[in-house]
Amino acid sequence: MFQDIRKKGSSLLITLMFAAIIVTFVISFGPGDKAGCSSTQNNAGTVNGEVITMSEYRFAYSNLFDYYQRIFRDFNNEMAKQYNLSDKALNGLIGEILVAQEAEKLGFRVSDDEVSSEILKNPYFQKNGVFDKESYDNMIKFTLNTTVAAYEHRVRMQLLSRKLRDYLLENITVSDTEAKDEFVSANEKIEALVYVFSDSNLKAEKKDELLAAITDDDANAFLKDNESKAKMTFEDNVSKYSKGEGQTVFEDVKINVAKDLLLAPKLEEKIKADSAKLLEMLKENPELPAEEIANAIPDWDVSAKEISVTKKSTFAAGIGFSPKFVEKLFSNPEPGLMKEVFTTEENRHIIANITKHVAADTADFENSKANLKATLANAKKGQIYEAYVEKLRANAKISINREFLKLFEGSEK
Repeated sequence: MFQDIRKKGSSLLITLMFAAIIVTFVISFGPGDKAGCSSTQNNAGTVNGEVITMSEYRFAYSNLFDYYQRIFRDFNNEMAKQYNLSDKALNGLIGEILVAQEAEKLGFRVSDDEVSSEILKNPYFQKNGVFDKESYDNMIKFTLNTTVAAYEHRVRMQLLSRKLRDYLLENITVSDTEAKDEFVSANEKIEALVYVFSDSNLKAEKKDELLAAITDDDANAFLKDNESKAKMTFEDNVSKYSKGEGQTVFEDVKINVAKDLLLAPKLEEKIKADSAKLLEMLKENPELPAEEIANAIPDWDVSAKEISVTKKSTFAAGIGFSPKFVEKLFSNPEPGLMKEVFTTEENRHIIANITKHVAADTADFENSKANLKATLANAKKGQIYEAYVEKLRANAKISINREFLKLFEGSEK
């Protein structure tokens, strides 16, 4: 989960959000193979023979969707697809089952009284704060489409998973040194002026000029040896090449795709040449007026942008996602022009002039130390638990009903 939301904020916040999902007990329902078997066609997957039913998967997906909506107010079905929420919901269930199975192997046990207590306090089965047998039976039969025995088996699995998880994570701590390092990283700051070069801020007329210089013969020659590459590019960007009437097929637009692929290195060459030119000009005069910049590189919409980042930043306005760029800034934080053009992970070329370096005010550390240590401990627990599940998964026999997932994704709206 770190990787698909890191662009939304600091890495600490992301880690905490992940830890919250891992450490919080997530309600999910459905029978396992010990309580009744289902055919492969009628389940979302299996984990070492333990069945994940479609109802269980739908409920887990709904819980995860609601969780994201609490974090991002504008979260919707389209964003759910971008975040690959379907796989995340299934992977959460797979992880819970793997840990429960491992707990049984290690000798952990859950009594009938523990299962009963868990069910009695479940708000889904209560009326006016008290367990209601009729609500319980109706929920299991009609909403969850399962049996009491199958549901209680899953509750037992959840409790087993929780016991092993708690055992693994109960003694995780954070030292004062770790907390102080985190505090400094979150509060030390660099301010800079940056000039950003990418194909998106090359003026349209210049891009059209470069594209027009590529002939159909050039495109056909390229396709002779690179048609598979062109087809993959088309499949990844179908909407870009759509003609707006009916379904657009590769054969209809392959010349355009090939021209775009031939254009890419020409754009890269121009970006490198013009960004290097501007850097040399700024070395001579760091306060170069905007008018002179516009005259020197007339093909570009480039102007100085102010940014402010901390050591923990992974994203900067106007630059995008680039932890490596932030690391580069802090490697030599003294005010002044960076000696080389920096290329980010998203292939933006950056000229940076550091204007201010602000050290962290450690006088505030003691006041925030306790809360910081607690949040760092939760983050560490999330990372440890994730690694543990991945190790179990590497040795497990897991099957996933991809056809069901495709149907489910298609009906999310």
